[in-house]
Amino acid sequence: MARHYQPPAPGDVPYRTYREYLRHPRFLEVRAAVFARAGGRCERCGLRPPTEPHHWRYPPWGAFDVPENLTAVCHHCHCEIHGKEN
Repeated sequence: MARHYQPPAPGDVPYRTYREYLRHPRFLEVRAAVFARAGGRCERCGLRPPTEPHHWRYPPWGAFDVPENLTAVCHHCHCEIHGKEN
C-alpha cells in the first residue's frame, strides 16, 4: 500500500502552522499536480471547475502530501464532503 505522505527532504524548510503548510513549495507542487490531473473539472461531481484540494488523510506533522492523498474538488462538493452548508 502506498504512503499517503512523503517525509521532509533534506533542505526542506519546516512549516510551523497549517497556513504555512498550505503555502509551502512542496505542498504547492503537489496541489498543482492534483489540479492538472483533474483537467479543469471537479473530481467528485465533474460539473464545475475545482477550486480546493481535499485531503483524504492529513499527513503527519512535518511531512507532505502526495497526489494520491488529495482530490481536486469544487467548493460545493468540498462543503458536502465535510457536511457543511455551502
